[in-house]
Amino acid sequence: MAAALLYSTGTAAAAVTPGGMVSNSWSVSGAPSDGLDKVAFVLKVNTAPSSSGYYWAQQYYFQSGKVGYIGLQPASGGRAIFSVFGSGASTTHPNCRAGADGGDGVSCSVSYPWVAGRSYQLEVINNGSDNWTGYVVDAATAVWTTIGNWTIPSGSGKLKPSGVGFVEYYSSVADCNSIPYAQVVWAKPFVSPEPGTGTNTSAHTYGPCAANASYSVSNGEVTMTTGG
Repeated sequence: MAAALLYSTGTAAAAVTPGGMVSNSWSVSGAPSDGLDKVAFVLKVNTAPSSSGYYWAQQYYFQSGKVGYIGLQPASGGRAIFSVFGSGASTTHPNCRAGADGGDGVSCSVSYPWVAGRSYQLEVINNGSDNWTGYVVDAATAVWTTIGNWTIPSGSGKLKPSGVGFVEYYSSVADCNSIPYAQVVWAKPFVSPEPGTGTNTSAHTYGPCAANASYSVSNGEVTMTTGG
């Protein structure tokens, strides 16, 4: 009888949820003193998996401190997201629902089969008072698609002329080396026809899988590379 194997090859590595991997900072110089009525972020996904897991977004802040984000995901053939956080937000738009990331707020999403290598404008626009709409615009065709619309509490103010963005991988993987490869470019944000000049000022890696991410900033654009 063969002897039983009494040695161990070691325990399997625990799965990890990478979360945020790269963050960038953006700003608009020369903006009106009371804030912005709109801002447009320009995203080009060079390479990405077709499966869910990635989210590329930019965060914007209102004068009151309330925060939201807008971005794209590859999930379900492609999605565009537009959200705001905190109490007092409301919506009647069919693409939107109450709640944001498990807390108060409003989240809106729409199926959007974006094309790799093409630039998209993610627009946050004030409709008057405290009502805001999020759009995604195909820069090649100039077709506008509404992501959603919501209202925030009176007195929340306009948009601050600076914020941050991120790429996150929200799905669990066996280890950091198992994150699928992706690369995106955030071009300079803009506020036309309002006064102001937008740029991406800096970036950094972070999170438990920061070693599997990198970035470069050149001429106001930031390239984020993750996984692989």
